[in-house]
Amino acid sequence: MLLRVCLALCLAVTVAAEDVSHERGQSHTFECTFPISADRYILNWMKNDESVMNYFTGDPAPTFTGDLEDRAGVSLVNRRNLEIQNLRISDEGEYYCSVSELGEGGQSGDGMRYQLVVYVPPTISVSGGPYEAEVGGKMMVTCRANSHPPSNFTWTSPLGEISHGAVLELTNMTTNDIGRYMCMANNGYGVASAYVDISMKGYAAPSMTTESGYAAPPMTTESERVVGGSDVMRATGLPIMLLLIASLLLPVFFS
Repeated sequence: MLLRVCLALCLAVTVAAEDVSHERGQSHTFECTFPISADRYILNWMKNDESVMNYFTGDPAPTFTGDLEDRAGVSLVNRRNLEIQNLRISDEGEYYCSVSELGEGGQSGDGMRYQLVVYVPPTISVSGGPYEAEVGGKMMVTCRANSHPPSNFTWTSPLGEISHGAVLELTNMTTNDIGRYMCMANNGYGVASAYVDISMKGYAAPSMTTESGYAAPPMTTESERVVGGSDVMRATGLPIMLLLIASLLLPVFFS
């Protein structure tokens, strides 16, 4: 008997809470690890140290209270384990069973504790716009995510620069700020991303995409380079002059 009492106490004291994670809408069965040996006992399932289920072996069915009262999809499995279907965010908390055996030599104690997290992967959206700026102007774009727990945000610029936070703020804008920006939301249980294309009034940027999927910053090609007056002379004046000299020398050579 002393060994059984020691075993129950050791299990209750030395076993740390076990983390349990499920997406909202899924199911989970909590196992009561207390070593029940009596035929008659009282079993309580506790959530955050408050009873949400009470069962006596003489009763036809358990009684659910607190957050589980009048809740469809909750049940007692094998007269000891708690099953919760269609999990909600409000189901989060610490669960454990508490047992009191009846009769001579009956034991009392708790089973393993479980820390339940019910998560929702992020779904993302961006607000702001229109995403067309002016030279020297500013722009603010906000990234939002529906998730649980809350998400952390990162923004990646067309040049691969990373900033943290839900709000992207650009000031004193130049053509170097044009391109595709990516917002990423991560809450540890899922990742979602959204893209924003920022343009500039009066500037037609070429459509270029890098291997990473981001729009490349606008670049001026050689064919689009502005040619100055001295460039025109170098590009056209010299060939014309050579043709003129050649036309004057040809009669001399053939005379």
